[in-house]
Amino acid sequence: MRRLATLLVSLTLAGGFTLAASAAPAQAHYPNGDLRNVYSDGAFCRWYGGYGVENGLWDWYICEYHGEYPPGLYFLWSFDYD
Repeated sequence: MRRLATLLVSLTLAGGFTLAASAAPAQAHYPNGDLRNVYSDGAFCRWYGGYGVENGLWDWYICEYHGEYPPGLYFLWSFDYD
C-alpha cells in the first residue's frame, strides 16, 4: 500500500511539473503600455493614475478591472507618447 501511495504521489508531482513547464508565458495586455501596479481598490488606482499624469510620470493611463466577482483586481497601465 505504501509503495502504491508513493508511486501515485510521484506521478502526480511529475504531471504537475510537466504542465507548469509547458504553460505559455503571460503576455502583456497592452503592448505599448507599462504595467505599473495592481490594486484592490479602483478609486485608488484611478487616483494614482491621475497623479502620474499630473506629475509627468506618464501621459495617460488605464485602470483595467479583472475578476468575475468582487473583490477583483485593478491593473494600472501607463502609456507615454515619445
